[in-house]
Amino acid sequence: MVWVMNINLEKVVILIVIGAFIVTSVNSLNSLNGLGSPITSEEAIEISKNSELVKEGVAIAQSFTIGTTYYNSSMVGQLKEGHNGEAYEKIPEGHSVWQVVWWFSYQTKPGGYVVIVIVDAETGILTYETKGIELL
Repeated sequence: MVWVMNINLEKVVILIVIGAFIVTSVNSLNSLNGLGSPITSEEAIEISKNSELVKEGVAIAQSFTIGTTYYNSSMVGQLKEGHNGEAYEKIPEGHSVWQVVWWFSYQTKPGGYVVIVIVDAETGILTYETKGIELL
């Protein structure tokens, strides 16, 4: 009788270990699947609002316009090799990005300037910001 109880106890322990493994595997796959879904243009704009240059522009501008461009991972690889490659150097291999451009108009004089913000589309991390040319 003791031998039969040991076999049942072993089966229960094995089933618990297998069940825990299955649950862990499913959770891991679900979290990896989330990485494959890029953020939206609207989410990239919201993230870009955390840029110090954008905050400064919003504070002093009379008005602003926002534009976004999505670059897939292949294009990011090409951009890294271009003349402005430093803007994309923090982007991991295989990631896409949103380029968010803010056009600010001055309150006190004609013209304005642009701020360019790069957001990693897979992680939602703001990776680069720069103040562009002044427009007269």
